[in-house]
Amino acid sequence: RGIVGVDVSADGGVTWHHATLTEGGTQPFNRAWAWVLWSADVPIPAALKGAELSLCCRATDIAANSQPEQIAPTWNMRGLATNTWDRVTVSVAKDE
Repeated sequence: RGIVGVDVSADGGVTWHHATLTEGGTQPFNRAWAWVLWSADVPIPAALKGAELSLCCRATDIAANSQPEQIAPTWNMRGLATNTWDRVTVSVAKDE
């Protein structure tokens, strides 16, 4: 199933911002087997300038299935279909 949307959050999933799908975002129906690149502008709260924060993202497919926050509800013995929100810690530059 193809990816139709990606959302990005800078506050642990409280608020979400829509990303723009780029390369791979228009794959044929039932032929979507590759990664989809995306970009997003996410506002950073002033209190976090000069600090580290965790960005997280989740994808939604053509059948409206979204990645779950945690693996526990979907975990299975073979480890199939267990993709959860991706998280990355970034350092935010201070404004000069």
